[in-house]
Amino acid sequence: MAPIRVGIIGLSPGAWAANAHLPYLQMPDSKFEIVAICNSSVESAAKSVKDLGLAEGVKTYGNVQDIAYDKDVDLVVCATRVDRHYTSILPSLKAGKNVFVEWPLGRNLEEAKELLIVAKQNNVKLAAVGLQGRFEATVETLKSVLAEGRIGKVLSTTITGQGLIGGQTELESQTYLLDRNSGGSLLTIPCLHLIDTVCEALGEFSSFQSLLSNQRPVVKIVKSDGSVVKENTEKTNPDHVMIQGTLISGAVFSASIRGGAPFKGSPGLEWSIYGEKGEIRISGPNSFIEVSGTTSFELHDFNTDKVEKIEFQKGTFAELSPMHRNMARIYEAIAAGNKSILCDFEEAVKRHEFIEEVYNQNPMF
Repeated sequence: MAPIRVGIIGLSPGAWAANAHLPYLQMPDSKFEIVAICNSSVESAAKSVKDLGLAEGVKTYGNVQDIAYDKDVDLVVCATRVDRHYTSILPSLKAGKNVFVEWPLGRNLEEAKELLIVAKQNNVKLAAVGLQGRFEATVETLKSVLAEGRIGKVLSTTITGQGLIGGQTELESQTYLLDRNSGGSLLTIPCLHLIDTVCEALGEFSSFQSLLSNQRPVVKIVKSDGSVVKENTEKTNPDHVMIQGTLISGAVFSASIRGGAPFKGSPGLEWSIYGEKGEIRISGPNSFIEVSGTTSFELHDFNTDKVEKIEFQKGTFAELSPMHRNMARIYEAIAAGNKSILCDFEEAVKRHEFIEEVYNQNPMF
């Protein structure tokens, strides 16, 4: 079977696409072949091809229209920052190209809805969004344990976590995360990724209430080595997100996610699932389960009063890190045409509707 020919928008050393996508795409047995790169300029794309060891024949573009018109590209992958998603993928959708775009789909609900409409109008067969937490081994393991009835009916779930972004500093390369209008924030990225992961395991919300707060309206801008570039920069995005509600199953939900790093030496994520017959406790480095995975999965059986450590289900690509494994599973699902677990544009719009409702409940944002 011929490989699926991929054109990537936004690929440079050290950036997300290079760190997360390339390890699978460059595997000898990958079902995909990178045939084109589109960066801010042809020169930038050519430099990435060289620096990242891509094949010499890879086409290099500096205009998203060009990659949309390239008949040799079967799938356009968009890994730019969120405020550039709309303009980056719109031409490809209008050209009827299959598209895989990282989450969030757009800066806001309006952009997400329009991209969905354009995809439908042009009969795009695959319009997928990178909410890869639903592929994580933690979810597979949790689903299996719940299906076995180990803790009985789920009564509630409680989450506390740190989102890394939204702390006392922000990287010079990520200052757009300070701006409410950019579409990237603690709410839209780590919090929504986490909520999507939880909903994949436990089901959707029937209702919820939220609280957003910007407790650090002024932050420092730093380089990757920690040196300060600018002392005082205004931030208009929330750095605390609290969600409480009820799931369709009847279980109650509570999550508190704050920006910054966790308490030194402590888990950055603690997630409990409380049931009639037992309780599950999951912990991990931070709220980015889709990137960092989790490190501990324990079950307390109320009848025996014993705590059991549960081994994570391995599944495919178990030898890879969580970030690479989950991305590989997305690509494998795309290759297999398995749309049942992929997040399509319609689902992405629903997630954007959730975000919009959170903002509506917090009019100061």
